[in-house]
Amino acid sequence: MGLMDRLRNSTKIIFWVLILAFGLLWGLADTGAIDAVMLGPRSLGEVNGQAISSEDYNGRINAYTQRYQEATGDAPTMEMRAYYEELAWDELVVERIIASEMERLGILVTDEEIVDMITGVTPHPMVAQFFTREDGSIDRLAMQAAIEAPENTDIWINIENQLREQRSREKLNAYIESSLRISDSEIREEYRRENSTASFSFVRFPYSAVDESEITVSDAEIRSYYRANSDKFKQDMTWRFKYVEFSKLPTAQDTIRTYEELNSLREEFATAADDSFFVTRNFSDAPFSGGWLNASEVNWFLADALQLPVGGVTQPVAHEGNVSIAKNIETRRGTTSYTRVRLIRLNFSEGTKNAMMSQARDILSRVGGGESFADIARVNSNDPTSERGGDLGYVGRSDYSSTIGNAIFNGRVGTVTNPMEDGNSYVIYQIVDRTNLEIRVGQFTRRIEADPGETISRQLEQAQDFQEFAILDGFDQEAERNNLTVREAFATEGVPFTAGIGQSRILLNELVKVSRLTRTNAIPEFIELDDKILVVEITEIVPEGTRPLDEVRAQIETTLRTDKRKEITSNRVSALLSANVTLDALAQADGKQVQSASTLRMSTNTIPGAGREPAVIGAAFGAELNTVSSVISGENAAFVIAVNERTEADIAGITATYRQQTRQRLAQGKSQAFQEVWLERLKDNASITDYRGFYN
Repeated sequence: MGLMDRLRNSTKIIFWVLILAFGLLWGLADTGAIDAVMLGPRSLGEVNGQAISSEDYNGRINAYTQRYQEATGDAPTMEMRAYYEELAWDELVVERIIASEMERLGILVTDEEIVDMITGVTPHPMVAQFFTREDGSIDRLAMQAAIEAPENTDIWINIENQLREQRSREKLNAYIESSLRISDSEIREEYRRENSTASFSFVRFPYSAVDESEITVSDAEIRSYYRANSDKFKQDMTWRFKYVEFSKLPTAQDTIRTYEELNSLREEFATAADDSFFVTRNFSDAPFSGGWLNASEVNWFLADALQLPVGGVTQPVAHEGNVSIAKNIETRRGTTSYTRVRLIRLNFSEGTKNAMMSQARDILSRVGGGESFADIARVNSNDPTSERGGDLGYVGRSDYSSTIGNAIFNGRVGTVTNPMEDGNSYVIYQIVDRTNLEIRVGQFTRRIEADPGETISRQLEQAQDFQEFAILDGFDQEAERNNLTVREAFATEGVPFTAGIGQSRILLNELVKVSRLTRTNAIPEFIELDDKILVVEITEIVPEGTRPLDEVRAQIETTLRTDKRKEITSNRVSALLSANVTLDALAQADGKQVQSASTLRMSTNTIPGAGREPAVIGAAFGAELNTVSSVISGENAAFVIAVNERTEADIAGITATYRQQTRQRLAQGKSQAFQEVWLERLKDNASITDYRGFYN
């Protein structure tokens, strides 16, 4: 299908959509429904009848954005912005849920309390800081004047709101803590757990010893387990979709443009009287430092400055997504010499050692014949520096073994060392320069970024064209026509990571929004991420709920096999134990050894050499001394134990300090656990309406 045919079809579709829309709106106009649709919701959302306004929502996002910019000097990425949007929403929802619960519990802050927090005997620190004299007393006259000044009304309203919020939280925390007091018996039990020890011998029978052929799982057992445990297989909404990518990463042309930009600044940088001002005024992406450095402290991509006269500026050098130039501001003689080198590393194994030595000798011959050491390094070196031609910058003798250090520092500049063995590698160094100069270097750096008006705009247009024609002609057909790779992905609501795409709340938010409005095989608007643009076709939407049996059958079978493996092992060990009543006899009967664990605390969960086994340790503190236990089913094995020694903690050793610290620690843990469960229950029972999709 040609371009004009595509456009004609597209025009027909648009025409009928407009006709349909006009007829629909005409019908709605008589009912008054059109007014409600055009007006839309009056807020961004509601929680238990309390509105979340766009002012509150956007204000909080802007506060996070400003804080990020102050901390990093950069604007947040698109993904960071999406994260702040979700964070702001979640916080506003939680605040209103808690406010509703506090109102239900009768936890209120009266106006009298607020007045006392401002003008009482001990004003709140938020207020006191403005009216405290040098001697620590409060200037009451100044406070009263500030309260009565009309121009301060908004300020006092803001202070009042903050104090009311803080006091409300304090009351709520006090209410929760009063319900979660730590008793003396809990402290005694904690002391006993931390200070009681047991030593025991054991024989361990791993579940993995059971052969797969001994285990059978029937379809009836799988179905029975599924019915009894359906709550374990609940899932959030999920999507399967196809997608194509349009990259927003810098192109080769963007790199060339950055090189040209820095090249154009070289002459001005060389003649600048104030290098710091030049770097700042031209918005370098690296700050000006200008301190004295020895040669080894100069980054490899700035090292050319040491070979220039004072005032000279290097050619642009690319490094880690940036391009930099460097100015030799000032030099002086130091006491230590450093050598600039390039490296070729050839890794070998026992079987390839001779072949790698032959390759190393061939490289020496090629360099001797005039080939570029740097070019050979880019192709042949196994070192991370290969991309930059093996350039290490300036190095010190102490950075290397005596053999390599002597070869580097005794060789003449311009020569290449013989291959030397370094671990499982042969290394060859080219000696580029040697100096004892110290330098003040001015660095000017630009990030290589995609040009918004050329690279990114072009990709956005291509993505939009693809989306429009994919609707007309089919997703796969349009991808084939544009020679684009179609990939498939799976996403789950609440999980912002998508395999193949990475961490993206933007993608997840778009999938959620589209699923409210459309069905499968939909091709929504393109989705712009930080580094790419996606066009997706949603192929399947699975609503939240219990996953079908067919999807979890393999998971259930694995669980049942594990349970049966444990059962078979326990039964087998019980039979062995009935005929072998001592640990030595039991171990000998199954070709095992008796192992021991010494002075394990009751509070621990791990047995040295046996892994995490809390049930076994718990049994050790309840078993009779010097008596062989029955079979204990552990996490990874069945155990039979005999406790040799046990020391019960003497609660008389509880000190006042221990009592205080333990009470505080237990209270904190109990409070945190309670609040998490409490808040989740409040969320489950809350009426939460999200209108944000209406505005997007």
